[in-house]
Amino acid sequence: MSEPRRLRVAFIGAGNMAGLHLRALQRVQVSHTVVGVQDARPAAAQALAHRADSRSYPTAAALLHDAQPDVVHICTPAGMHFEPARQALLAGAHVYVEKPFVETSEQAETLFQLARERGLLICAGHQLVRDPAFDRLMRRASELRPIALVDSYFAFRPPRLNPYRSMRHALGEQLLDVLPHPLYTLVAALESVGPAVAPLEIVSVTATSTLLHALLRAGEVSGRLCISLEARPIASTLAVTGAQGTLTTDFVRSIVVGAANAGTSPLEKIANPFLEAAQLAGRSAASLTRRLIGGAHYPGLVELLGDFYAAVAAGDRSPLSVDHLRTVTAIYEELAAHVRSAAEPVTVTPARAAAASPLAVVTGAAGFFGRAISRELARRGFRVRGIGRSERPDDPHVHDWVRADLAEEIAAGAFDGAAVVVHAAAETAGGFEAHERNTVGATRQVLRAMAAKHIRQLVYVSSISVLRPPRPFWERQTEATPLAVRPERLGPYTWGKCAAEELVTAAQARQEIEARIIRPAALVDWQQIELPGLLGRHLFGQWHLGFGRPGLPLAVCEVERAGAAVAWCADHFADAPPIVNLIDPAIQTRGHLLSRFRERGWRGHVLWVPIRLLAGAVMITQLVAALAGRERGRRLAVWSILRPRRFDPAVATRVLAAASEDVAPAQPPTRVSAATQVSRAYA
Repeated sequence: MSEPRRLRVAFIGAGNMAGLHLRALQRVQVSHTVVGVQDARPAAAQALAHRADSRSYPTAAALLHDAQPDVVHICTPAGMHFEPARQALLAGAHVYVEKPFVETSEQAETLFQLARERGLLICAGHQLVRDPAFDRLMRRASELRPIALVDSYFAFRPPRLNPYRSMRHALGEQLLDVLPHPLYTLVAALESVGPAVAPLEIVSVTATSTLLHALLRAGEVSGRLCISLEARPIASTLAVTGAQGTLTTDFVRSIVVGAANAGTSPLEKIANPFLEAAQLAGRSAASLTRRLIGGAHYPGLVELLGDFYAAVAAGDRSPLSVDHLRTVTAIYEELAAHVRSAAEPVTVTPARAAAASPLAVVTGAAGFFGRAISRELARRGFRVRGIGRSERPDDPHVHDWVRADLAEEIAAGAFDGAAVVVHAAAETAGGFEAHERNTVGATRQVLRAMAAKHIRQLVYVSSISVLRPPRPFWERQTEATPLAVRPERLGPYTWGKCAAEELVTAAQARQEIEARIIRPAALVDWQQIELPGLLGRHLFGQWHLGFGRPGLPLAVCEVERAGAAVAWCADHFADAPPIVNLIDPAIQTRGHLLSRFRERGWRGHVLWVPIRLLAGAVMITQLVAALAGRERGRRLAVWSILRPRRFDPAVATRVLAAASEDVAPAQPPTRVSAATQVSRAYA
C-alpha cells in the first residue's frame, strides 16, 4: 500500500506568526513539507525559508506558480490577508489565514465563493477554539443549563505602546489586532450553548482607542465582550454562566475553574470559595508543569493545524465552518468601525507661529522625548515640522508633519526651509539589526538630507550611556570622557547611539554641519512614574528589584526639563556647548530619586541586590549557556552596564538654568477636542 502524498506547504508572510506556525508544524502528524516562503521583506523570507529548509520567492505569484503548494499559510500583517488568500485559492491551494480572517463581509464572501467553486478548504487562525481548556468548558457547559450569559474578557499590555501616552490611532490598531481572539471564542461559545436557530445580534457597542465593550445576544443568551489595553493584570478568560453556576476558562493558564453549582445552599456558599481556590492553585501548578516539560506552544495552534491538515488530506470539511467565519467577520467589521471611529486622530489647531518664525525639523516628534522637545520649541516661537513613521500625532505644537521612514531615503522637501534640525528619533527596542536600521541608518539619512539642503545646524539627541565605563570607581565623567571602545558589549541601544554619534562627529569634522550633541540621562516622567532600567525592575505588585543600594549615584533628568534644554540649545545654537551630558544635579542618588517618586504618590517597595552579585549571576548564566551551546546573540558586559557612574554636572547645570530662565510665555493651543497622550518612540 503506497504512503499518502506529502502536503506541499507554503508561507506568504514571514513574520513572528509564521515562525510560530512553522514551529507548530513540527508536531503535526499529517505528512507535509514546506516548499516555499514569500514576504515583502526579502531578508525575512530568506530567514524563514532557511529555518524550513526551503527556498524564498520574490513574489506571491512566483511562489504559487513555481512551488505549486497544496496549503498556503497567509501570515501577512493584519488588514492584508484578503489578496494573498484570493491568489492562493485561484492557484488551487487550501488556505490557513491568520487572524483577523479578513476585514469585511464582502471579502469573506468572495473567498467562500472561490473555495466552494474549486473544492478548497479555508481555515482561520482561531486556535483558541482548539485549546483543550476551551474544549473542556464546552463539554461541561451543559451542567449549567439554562445558560444566561457568556462573558469574554481580554486585558492586554501592548508591547511597544503606552496606553496613556501613545497616539490614539496606534492604540486603536493594537486593539483591533487583539480583538479576534476574545471575539471568536465568544462567538464559538454562543454557537455552542445558544439556540441553534437564533441569529447572533449586536445589541450595543461602546469603544475608545483602548477599550471595547460589546453586548451580543443569541436568543435568550447574552454575550458580553470586554477588551482593554489599560486594565491589569493581563488576562484572557471566557466564562459561561447559567442557573446552575459558572465555569471559567483561563486561556493564559489553559485551565477551567468553577464550582459549577448554584451557590444557594449554606454549604455551597461556604465551600465554593475554598473549592475554587484549590482548583486555581492545583490546576495552575499542573499547567505550568506541563509547559515546562512539553515546552511552551501557542495554545490550540498545533491542534487546529493538525485538524486542518487532516481535513485537507482526507478531503473532509474544514475544522471551522463557513457560518462561523461569516458571523465572526460580520461582527468584527462592525466593531472595528466603532474602534476606528473612536481612534481617529483628534483634530487640533496648532499653536500659532508667525510666518517668519524659524523652522525646526524634529525627527521622532511623536515620541516620548520628541513631544516634550516640540512643545518647548513651540514655546520659543519656532514653527515645528515633525518627521516620523507614524501618522500625524494629535499634538498642537507640531505645525507640519512629514510621514517618512528615516531609515530610507528622505523626501527632498522634508527639510525645506529648516533653520535647525533636532534629531531625536531612535530605536528603543529590538536587537542590533533594528538599531542599525532605525538609529544608525536613520542618522545617516538625516545627515545626507541636511547636506543636500545645505542645512548646517543639528542638535543631536544621543545618550549618556555612550560614554566608556568608568575606570576607577570614583571617576567623575565629563563631556570630554571618550565613547565606549566596544559599545556592542553594552547592548544594542548603546551600540546604536555610539555609532550614530560617531557619524555626527565625523560630519562635523568634515565641516558639513555644526552639531550640538545632547546626551540625556535616564528620562523620568513625574506624571507616570516608572523605575529607570538602571535603577531596577518590577517584581510583583508594589515590589521592585533594585540594583545596588540607595546611596549609589544615578543619573536622571525629568523629561520636561530635558526637552526645555534641547529647545534652548536649538534656540541659542551659537551659545550652546558642543556636548551636554544632560543630568539633573538635584537628583544625585537612587535614594534621592525614590524620595521624589514618593513625594508624588509612588508607593513601591524596593528589594536591593548588590550589583556585583547580580552581574556575577548573569555572567555565570552566560557561561553555562555558552558551554551548553545555547547562547544566542552577543555576550553583554553586565557589570559595565549596571555599575554606578559619577558625572560632573557643571555643563548640564548651566544649560538647565539657562533653559528655565529664558522661556517665552506659552500660548495655549486651540483644540477642537481633547488630545491623546504621547507615543514612546524614544526613551
